[in-house]
Amino acid sequence: MGLNFGKLAETQAVAGSKRLKPWEIHKVKFMGCKVDEIQGKKDPNATYKLLVTRFENESGYFEERTFFPNDDSAKRPTFTNKEGHEYEGASNFEQIMAFIAQLGTVLNPEGFKKMQAASSKFKSFDDVCKALITITTPSKGKEYFIKLIGKADKEGRVSPALPRIVGVNKDGEVFTSDNFISTKFEILGFTDYEEGKRKEAQKATPTNMGKVDDTPSEGLVDNKEDEIEDFEGLL
Repeated sequence: MGLNFGKLAETQAVAGSKRLKPWEIHKVKFMGCKVDEIQGKKDPNATYKLLVTRFENESGYFEERTFFPNDDSAKRPTFTNKEGHEYEGASNFEQIMAFIAQLGTVLNPEGFKKMQAASSKFKSFDDVCKALITITTPSKGKEYFIKLIGKADKEGRVSPALPRIVGVNKDGEVFTSDNFISTKFEILGFTDYEEGKRKEAQKATPTNMGKVDDTPSEGLVDNKEDEIEDFEGLL
């Protein structure tokens, strides 16, 4: 096979090895979705499946790593506000579905409509992931804007994270509370509360993003697989 020097036009000089900074709106390229599997920390014999969604630019990368949901993922957490009143938050499953819906709608609106129409045939989260990968693959390499906030761990280290994009109203109905991705910069923005946190972070000592552990915390997963043949035909 001959040497193709034209490949130079497609070769990146610097790898996006650092994670993108929190509390910023970044212009990035969508690098795709995939299903990954990791070993457990507490139990090395345990394996956990993840949906990994990656974005990159010249400054670095961001990955949203989502554990496969199980029955417990459908439970809504309860919180108590300053006045002592309890309220419900969106379940982990509702947050995952909202993430997939927003990603699919922005990256491939028509493809996501077809995915919604086919969703009654999905028998596992594997099917959801396969459909999402199918409809978003044509958008690989295209540019978008993503909003990242900061999330602190137990040691106080701040990592980039997506904003909370879904909430529950007084009637118990789920609603979209924020946008994390858009084709237009002006669609994304920080709330007054987030802007305050953003200014606090700017005054604080910068976090070394290269040293932050981005391995997701362990959780329960459902590894039951029910394959649908010919996913391209389904969508």
